[in-house]
Amino acid sequence: MSCRILVIYYSLDGNTRLIAEAIAKEVGADLLELKTDKEPPSRGFMKYLWGGRQVFMKQVPSLLPFAYHPLDYDFLFIGTPVWAFSYTPAVAAFFDRFPVTGKKIALFCCSGGMCGKTLVKMRRRLRGNEILADKHFVEPLRLSPEKAAGEARRWARALVG
Repeated sequence: MSCRILVIYYSLDGNTRLIAEAIAKEVGADLLELKTDKEPPSRGFMKYLWGGRQVFMKQVPSLLPFAYHPLDYDFLFIGTPVWAFSYTPAVAAFFDRFPVTGKKIALFCCSGGMCGKTLVKMRRRLRGNEILADKHFVEPLRLSPEKAAGEARRWARALVG
């Protein structure tokens, strides 16, 4: 029996999408983008104000329906941008909706600098699983999309074997 792999991610600017797509392609995984019923502004200062407020107020948006059922998979890659030094409200909504246990998991985040405690907080929310690794990618689209995608592919390949 082969291992079923799903890459779950949220992306606003496309950085996390780039990494998620590279991982999925490399390991033959299904890809699940988290979409919310109310997306934040995608440009300007309001994007940061809106997103940061959601994180600090612990607001959890409604997620749009999924094409895949995450609990049907053996191995999950879960990715998020860093908002206010944490994972996004969309990822929080995923954690609330799907209490994942007994899975192999790899975590990744993308940011413009530091990731704060994003990965630590994700690990905490995912107790009861085997967290194999986590990785932080800094500005993949701006610095070097090809290099970042290559790094993501190598990382995923090493984890899946």
